[in-house]
Amino acid sequence: MQAPWIDTPLMPNSTAVAPAPADETFTRFAATLEAAGLRAALACLPGLTDYRFIAIFRFEGGKANAAVYVDRDNPEVLGVDEVPASATYCCYVRDARGVFSTADAMSDPRLTGHAAREVVKSYCGVPVMTAEGEIRGTLCHCDLVPRDPDQVDLMLILQVASLLGRSGLVPLYPQAAA
Repeated sequence: MQAPWIDTPLMPNSTAVAPAPADETFTRFAATLEAAGLRAALACLPGLTDYRFIAIFRFEGGKANAAVYVDRDNPEVLGVDEVPASATYCCYVRDARGVFSTADAMSDPRLTGHAAREVVKSYCGVPVMTAEGEIRGTLCHCDLVPRDPDQVDLMLILQVASLLGRSGLVPLYPQAAA
């Protein structure tokens, strides 16, 4: 039985995880990744939606943190504070190994009582997995205001997540500053 909060489960090596990267936007993403690095490549993606943030979250020891973080309105901000993993919507993606989205967390009954509900109002995320099916993290768009997750090109972010996970390009969990 599928978990009630999950939109689309993904399985390792399925065609949904690694579609053929023929799309022009994906090709531009890959070229930017090679030329300027992961953060610069991810920074191109929020411009395709009205979401403010895009990030790759990692999990470690019951906590979650952004290994890569892009705030379209404040590009100089490079990260967020570490939080309990259960305080993110990314935990739904990780636990069910599939896509999770919400247009408006405050009106989404699946999120009643969730720690992030009053702050992160919209979310669309996918797992970043290795070819062997190990979860490396999540790739997600999110915002502080409601947004329509249907505007996210799900095939594109699945392609990006697949490339990153299968190529070992997901940074390690961010370590606290000394």
